[in-house]
Amino acid sequence: MSRQARVDSSAVLTEFRASLATFASVAAVALDEATTDIQRSIQWLREDRHRYWKIQVQTRTAKYNQAKLALKQREVLDRAIAGTRSSCVEERRAVQIAEKRLRDAENRFRLTGMYCRQIERESLDYKGAVHGLLNALEVEIPNACASLDRMVTALERYVAVAPPEMAATPHESIESTTVQTYAMPPVETERAETQAQVDGDPEPKESSE
Repeated sequence: MSRQARVDSSAVLTEFRASLATFASVAAVALDEATTDIQRSIQWLREDRHRYWKIQVQTRTAKYNQAKLALKQREVLDRAIAGTRSSCVEERRAVQIAEKRLRDAENRFRLTGMYCRQIERESLDYKGAVHGLLNALEVEIPNACASLDRMVTALERYVAVAPPEMAATPHESIESTTVQTYAMPPVETERAETQAQVDGDPEPKESSE
């Protein structure tokens, strides 16, 4: 593939350089925003939610144990007073609610850890996927812009010092070619020589004055 290009105006290079710089700026902002969102999500899961549900598991475990202890105490008290086993409806309901809340906190704590590990893996995959684009934004595009700046400067200097000469067109080249002339013999002399050859006379006779 040819690595040459015909540029009729340095303004074309200037416009292309501006477009390239705009793309790099917009892409860099987008990558920064995506990276910030990922880091914020990881931090929220790892520090905020993980700590919160860990505390909730501890708190709800204590409440569940308290509810079971209250149920046990009520059963002992009713047996001691009435001599029979009581139904303890309220206490049993409190134990069920406390256990349900504890299991919910344990499940959320487990899911938080799982989602945190998953988003960390996805973050690594994302960094690998955008590595080439990031390298282009940080290295290749700045180098390309610097090269374009040098090209524009060189073209402007060249135009200012010595404008390029226009090459001659094929039509002008043909017209400028020198045509060699050929001396044609007089018509009468050529006719006399031809007649002499027909009559058998080796040489044409000179006409008398």
